[in-house]
Amino acid sequence: MDAKKMALAGTGLVAAGIGLSVVGAALIAPAVAAWAAGLFEKGAERFGSRLEDASRKVGAVAGTLHRSFNDAKAGIAGINRTRAR
Repeated sequence: MDAKKMALAGTGLVAAGIGLSVVGAALIAPAVAAWAAGLFEKGAERFGSRLEDASRKVGAVAGTLHRSFNDAKAGIAGINRTRAR
């Protein structure tokens, strides 16, 4: 009879442990989701700022190249004008 009581008590403790684990997981899940969302948002902000910086640099390079090509065209046009005379 003593073994049956111990088995029943052990089963009850196991069931209580499983129940507490489920409650703990239910309490932790929203906190983990909020943490992951914050991490994702921070990463998106960093990526956005890096993308903006890269876009600015590409724009600066494109502007410089455009000016260089225009200067080169003007120089060639000047050379052609002097040769045509």
